[in-house]
Amino acid sequence: MNDSEGPMDLRQFLRVLESEGELCRVGIPVDPKHELGAICKIHNERSNSPALLFKNVKGSTIPVVGQLLASDRRVALALGLSQENVFEETVQRATHPFPTRLVPNGPCQEVVTEGSEVDVTKLPLCTNNPRDGAPYITAGHVIIKDPEYGKNLSIYRMMLVSKNEVTIRFTPGHDGYDFIKNAEKRGQKKFEVAVCIGVPPSVYVASQFEPRIGVYELEIAGGLAGAPIDVVRCKTIDLEVPALAEVVLEGELTIPAKTGNEGPFGEFCGYTTQQVPNERIMTIKAMTHRKDPVYHNIWLGKPPHEHLYVDALTYAVAAYLELKPAYPVLKKAYAPPWGVSIVLILQLENRLKRAGIVDNILAASLYTRSGKWKHVIVVDEDINIEDPNEVLWALTTRFQPATDMYVIPRGITSTLEPSATAEGVTSKLMLDLTIKQNFRGEVAEPLDTMRRAVLQRWKEYGFK
Repeated sequence: MNDSEGPMDLRQFLRVLESEGELCRVGIPVDPKHELGAICKIHNERSNSPALLFKNVKGSTIPVVGQLLASDRRVALALGLSQENVFEETVQRATHPFPTRLVPNGPCQEVVTEGSEVDVTKLPLCTNNPRDGAPYITAGHVIIKDPEYGKNLSIYRMMLVSKNEVTIRFTPGHDGYDFIKNAEKRGQKKFEVAVCIGVPPSVYVASQFEPRIGVYELEIAGGLAGAPIDVVRCKTIDLEVPALAEVVLEGELTIPAKTGNEGPFGEFCGYTTQQVPNERIMTIKAMTHRKDPVYHNIWLGKPPHEHLYVDALTYAVAAYLELKPAYPVLKKAYAPPWGVSIVLILQLENRLKRAGIVDNILAASLYTRSGKWKHVIVVDEDINIEDPNEVLWALTTRFQPATDMYVIPRGITSTLEPSATAEGVTSKLMLDLTIKQNFRGEVAEPLDTMRRAVLQRWKEYGFK
């Protein structure tokens, strides 16, 4: 957060990343069709790789930022935090939201085009993967509202159809689907949608919380930033958008919707989805943006990737906030990037453990995130839940398959999980990796006193 100006915008965040050695500027020409995506994928395969600012994208004068939050460290920096305190501090901030603040104008409307002048192909839309059916908007932060459900902010994929049309993928299990179904039930003829690209980092993080209907993610963003998010009224639709967004598309769906084929598309789970027939098509009534906008593209595909690092924090915090009041034994939660947002790891505090508590927490976890988890894992407090080596060590040495797991034969997960049915029906695996009674091992490692003494002399040894 910038104390003098309120929550930082994308441009300020890029300067923070550069000062932290977390940004690389790419000056040579890069093709947004496949080449840019391949660069992002290769960076995902390399540890400590930076965010990327592509200054010379073929076919456009607008720069593209990719890999923006593709590490735990950059997710923490997005909130002005360190990796050491990001979970605990995010828990606190998320429970103290700020209402949005309406302002008369904002940078996101410095340039306005409406009606027949709208041309979204002027944006550097990317075709990230070789089987993608067309260029996609992958970082479109969608704002919608409903008189019963309230307001909602989330990211939905959008495929280019024409210069003023895109598909929008509202699927069951997401608020967008429930909102538009409610509009259909009321007999609405139109459904308005605002799409914000290049949003302040706190808005990006908050968009992935998936709270209960009625809780507005833009207010969570204010809590994360420590100040209200300024919003402006759209020019052609009755919605309000972050004033500091780089680009805003003001859209409208008819009811019944115009439809067309959508996809294929490389999704967050790591696989290319099949073509979807009869997907909703949205008309863009206006496009507004800053004078020199920065476009945000999220590469999705085989993990890890940017989207999963954000979800690792937000999905875990949301689950923790729902479980902690009933289970004080819960110490921390994590949704590891390798688990493609459908694996949850819960860490328990040893002093509060008691017989039966692990099974209760495993069962209760399916109340969180609308029950989309496929696997839930519980570990002791000495296991670093962000380190897959430690989790696998616990799986190997503290777990007996005959007694320490159970399977739920049918439940709902993401429809994008390819081993589930097309409707997202899957079996679920619940794993207790905690130390049980009569466990015969004692962890071999230095005492805490010796560890502290060594760390105090770390630089004396010549270590960095």
